[in-house]
Amino acid sequence: MTQHLYSIVIIIAIVIFAIYRRVRRNIGWQELHSRKLIIRTCILFIIGLVFLSVGLMHPISLISDVVGILLGILLAYYGAGLTIFEKREKNLYYRPNIWIGSTVTIIFLARLIYRFYGMYTSGILTTTVSPEQVNGYQNISAAVGSSWSAGLLLIMFAYYIFYYLILLRKKKQLTQSEN
Repeated sequence: MTQHLYSIVIIIAIVIFAIYRRVRRNIGWQELHSRKLIIRTCILFIIGLVFLSVGLMHPISLISDVVGILLGILLAYYGAGLTIFEKREKNLYYRPNIWIGSTVTIIFLARLIYRFYGMYTSGILTTTVSPEQVNGYQNISAAVGSSWSAGLLLIMFAYYIFYYLILLRKKKQLTQSEN
């Protein structure tokens, strides 16, 4: 095995682990930890800004990015409305709607598989890339994807950012109503 192949295997393993954790968070009761939600929100916000800034280079893709963000926000509000909260002892738990979270995860997975397939067929993931392609602007464009696939990715970022913010607000409201 070459070092290039090891890198790909490691990246795939990390992605599979992240997907497993994402699916796990969509099923069953989850304890509402404010600190974890704030950290996740900040990380997703920063990564989402990076993807949005790449989209700003192409005005056409800005439209799909904005549509993706708006769809993510709408799904977050709808999903938060279907979320069930429960107080157990001193902790607050929530059960997200499995269908909304699963839909967002499936959109993310479809986009990810599509991008890997596109990068593989274009030669980016193989060692057959010519020296001109390695440093070319086309390489960056091929790695990021088309405008509609970037918009699909921003659905996930917007959904989880706003969903976590809504959960934090709900936790604050529930703790204030108890006092």
